[in-house]
Amino acid sequence: MSSEDPDPFYRVRCSAETLQSGSKGFFREFSEAVTEAAGPAWISKIFGKLERDEDRIRAVFTDPKVSDTVLGTLGHVKELYRDKDAAISRGKRLEGAFYAAENYHNRALLLLSQAVLRAPINGVEKSVDGGFTLALALLARADVFLAQREYLFALEDIKLAASEGVPDSMRSQLYRKMGVCQRNIGESEKARVCLELAGRFLGPEAVIERETLLKEIDALRSPVQPEEPKREPRIPQLTGGPNPSYPRLSRLVKIEETPTAGRHAVAAEEIHVSETLAVEPPLAACLVPENYGSHCQNCFTRLRAPVGCPTCSSVAFCGTKCRDEAMDSYHKFECKIIALLIGSGMSVLSTVAFRMITQDGLKKCLETYNREMPESTGTVAKLSKSARRRQRKKKLKENGIGGTDDEQETSGRDKSEAVVRPTHSLVTHADKRPAEDFLHRSLMAAFLVKCLQRVGFFEKPSKINEPPSGEETAIGALLLRYLQFLQFNAHEIFETRLGSEHKFRGSKQLYIGVAIYPSVALFNHDCYPAVTRYFVGKNIVIRATRPLKSGEPVAENYGPIFTKRTLSERQRSLASRYWFRCQCTACKEDWQTFKTLTNDSTRLRCPTEGCSRGLAQPRDPSKLIKCPGCQSKVSLEKRLASLRECEAKYTRGLDTMEAERPEEAVEELAKAIDEFHQIALPPHRDTHLAQIGIAACMADSGNTWTPMRMENET
Repeated sequence: MSSEDPDPFYRVRCSAETLQSGSKGFFREFSEAVTEAAGPAWISKIFGKLERDEDRIRAVFTDPKVSDTVLGTLGHVKELYRDKDAAISRGKRLEGAFYAAENYHNRALLLLSQAVLRAPINGVEKSVDGGFTLALALLARADVFLAQREYLFALEDIKLAASEGVPDSMRSQLYRKMGVCQRNIGESEKARVCLELAGRFLGPEAVIERETLLKEIDALRSPVQPEEPKREPRIPQLTGGPNPSYPRLSRLVKIEETPTAGRHAVAAEEIHVSETLAVEPPLAACLVPENYGSHCQNCFTRLRAPVGCPTCSSVAFCGTKCRDEAMDSYHKFECKIIALLIGSGMSVLSTVAFRMITQDGLKKCLETYNREMPESTGTVAKLSKSARRRQRKKKLKENGIGGTDDEQETSGRDKSEAVVRPTHSLVTHADKRPAEDFLHRSLMAAFLVKCLQRVGFFEKPSKINEPPSGEETAIGALLLRYLQFLQFNAHEIFETRLGSEHKFRGSKQLYIGVAIYPSVALFNHDCYPAVTRYFVGKNIVIRATRPLKSGEPVAENYGPIFTKRTLSERQRSLASRYWFRCQCTACKEDWQTFKTLTNDSTRLRCPTEGCSRGLAQPRDPSKLIKCPGCQSKVSLEKRLASLRECEAKYTRGLDTMEAERPEEAVEELAKAIDEFHQIALPPHRDTHLAQIGIAACMADSGNTWTPMRMENET
């Protein structure tokens, strides 16, 4: 693909926005100050001549031209986060209780969840609520869930309150509520135990309460039918099973490498519409800050009964499992610096780069550095060949991949490398990157290294106002590399907001986060994509939306699609954002957008076996026409009738979609789209509408959300 750039200024702006978001935050001022101190000559003739990422990191810290500005600014890096506050928590709890008493349950839940997230762990602030602010907030929220008959949520809150510790005076009510929840989810024996425990904590004067408890225990003889669980998004199975070399991809997909397209996915055999071609968890993923209060920081599900970090009030989790996973991994490093990261103005892509470091920890990051950055100068101890071989075999075993080391991929590298080195071959365009862009990314990496120093990531950190140690330089070099390839390989994670009156009418995709998926990142772009993507939690799912023959590219869409944007608009966007000129069929043939596209302009495939020529639809289908490709005289009457039948099938499939039966609609539309591509060539207006419809139906199997109305809204 050509790298011609139709708009250099727009390209620079797009590149900058992948590093820092908008004009807010101190990082922009910091990078501008360093750029001014360095001057154009130093940037191009000194810094621009550096070829290794670790040399770039070392230069911004040690070169006299910029070191004073860099160390002087980054010496002020310190912990900054939203702390707990018992008084605020208590205020939110009382306000939530007021709305609960007025039966405004949804509004009450919002306030009580804020009370839970702002409350310190029990016993920290004894001057407020005797130190039981968190337990009181959890029990108050459980009462609202009980009133709404959401017994599982109520039970989780009650259990969490009990684990935090409550005074004996509250234990009778705690166990009683727990028993009510367990009875209503069908756990009668557990309910009996809880209600008996509730009786033990009643004082001798509580005669009426004791009689009520006895009646509730007696009522357990009549079992309650538990409610059916809500539908959870389902991760589909890969069609045909996993690819042995790339286990997150289907066997229907293989990875090839060419001089023009680089490493990319192609069809290993015939692919049909709706088949699942990839299911991959992220190597790293981050929410955008606007969603910190609405989605779980760890699994990205919508929050209903959020729990907080024990220390900060900046993030929320869907439950204790996700909270504990995060605390054992990345959040223990990010917790006390998260407000500084947000305030810096760094982009979410930069946050993903930081997460790739914090979730792995120092030891694993240094192993990655030794393994994936062969251009390094030995700042940290390199692994021997035998050690690297043992490491590959271990990783291979962990991922359940068979085969021997001498079984080669198309690219000539062993199978294990696809797993052991998942980001090694992702494009960075380092050879095309301007020196000033390298400088700004090096400064971001330097800032993040100083953040890691402050939060105890390094065992023996250097002083905050001194250049980094060898290990710190290695981590900075890793960060710099991540900041390069994330620019071109990351995916936005979205959920589908369903329409309030109809599942599909009025639905909209909402951007909630960004992630890196190393296998899916190998799918190239097409303005007429062959696949659609949706998400189940943080997992990406790729499914076919048009049929492919063996050897054809399995391409997705990076944003600009031919139905909505003209050729010049698409080329400008792709050249500026991804640094390539698209050569897909839609671009080569300059397909019309939806504004002017009609079904009548669609070409029919020549019916002669072996001929791939597309022929214009005849005015008189009964007459024979001569194919310019095979020179045969052919009749297109059957082809045209089949095309009309496809259009009728599209209508029926979209009617099924309108009836809110998405799985049936997928089946009907898939058959019709497959048939269309056997008899005709795109573009074809109704086919593209059918592909939009089938993509929406598939997305219904992933993350969806229906906005909740407050009780006083009309």
